Amino acid sequence: MKKRSGGTLVPEVPTMDAITKNLGHGRFAIQHFSPFGPLEAGFIPVEGREQAHRSWRVGNRVVGEMNSWTEFVVTEMEDRLVPEFHKGQIIADLARPISEMITTTQGAMDLMEKVRLDIDVGLADVPLLYQPLYDRVNGPFPGGSVQIGGDVLFDANVIFQQKFEAGEIVFGTLSRSGAPTFVPINTYAAGFEWDQDILEFDRSYEVSMNARAFGRAYNYLLNHLHLSPIIAFSYAGGNSTAADATAGEGITAHTLRTFQTAYRKGATAVPQRIPTTILANEADRFQIEDALLTPVLDSNGNKLRGVPVSTIIYYNGATVANGVVSATYPGVTAGTCYFIAPKFRMKELVHHDMRIDTGPGDISRLIAGQQVAVTRRGQYLDIPNSVEKITLPTS
Repeated sequence: MKKRSGGTLVPEVPTMDAITKNLGHGRFAIQHFSPFGPLEAGFIPVEGREQAHRSWRVGNRVVGEMNSWTEFVVTEMEDRLVPEFHKGQIIADLARPISEMITTTQGAMDLMEKVRLDIDVGLADVPLLYQPLYDRVNGPFPGGSVQIGGDVLFDANVIFQQKFEAGEIVFGTLSRSGAPTFVPINTYAAGFEWDQDILEFDRSYEVSMNARAFGRAYNYLLNHLHLSPIIAFSYAGGNSTAADATAGEGITAHTLRTFQTAYRKGATAVPQRIPTTILANEADRFQIEDALLTPVLDSNGNKLRGVPVSTIIYYNGATVANGVVSATYPGVTAGTCYFIAPKFRMKELVHHDMRIDTGPGDISRLIAGQQVAVTRRGQYLDIPNSVEKITLPTS
């Protein structure tokens, strides 16, 4: 819309991106742009930027000739005004998650888009810890299992040799030593249903609660599936390092020497398994980090060599209850940790990630709706050729 003089109706209007603030957990704040002045009949105040805020006035709509004005009728807003709205730079805090306010014309797609956003919120509540350890292999795997052979999964071997005139190149192979085995692709599922009474009487219930719970439970499951085999494995002497107890040194030097011993064992093993990642209990954080991340002196005042570590993962497990059943996911026991050569012999096999289906309920039980989440995946671990269990010193 133009003024009679040809100027713009509201100059320098910011974009929604510029005045929108993400408060996290699906909540947003929208600033009030203070140069907006209320419209008065026959007048648009655009020249000055310090006009006073006033209530909207009721007028009549006037349709004139081309290039003439229109007066605005806003009677429906008169009794909705609040004085605070007219103050500069007001923050309007949305009372509901933004996913609850999404509307489109696509029917069921509305709910699916809400579910996707709220799952993201739930996933963010429980961080994934295992990913630095595993190489991800995406499916699908139609047979329901994955065939592997030898000590390396999905790998090839080739050797570079000098090429002489008229000589031939020696081609690599995909063959693997050892008897082939099969890794199953397992199905994991969870679900929600809600009855008509919840919709009629429970004003605190919202469907997005389900999606957030799916997100949290999914990450709990993934951490458990990929870390619990390492924790539960029975380690023999070739994969176990005892705590160092060099005379005259304290716990920090003992801890560093213990990791040095474990590192040498992995580096000299056949096949070689150079460890770079530590899996530990949160209670041992300071002992481990003091030993590995700060200079450590021996009993003679000489600096001990550091151990190359790229990642430290602290995992204490989790307990999840839904009112009907509960699940306890064990974590690393305090006083022990695992020094790991990641990815090469550790694979997560993902047939598909979490899918959520929403369907009709059961009228005979007054069930109004149901949601089911499902994932299909497996994992391959060659623990003896990847992991060294460490007993941490206590003094």
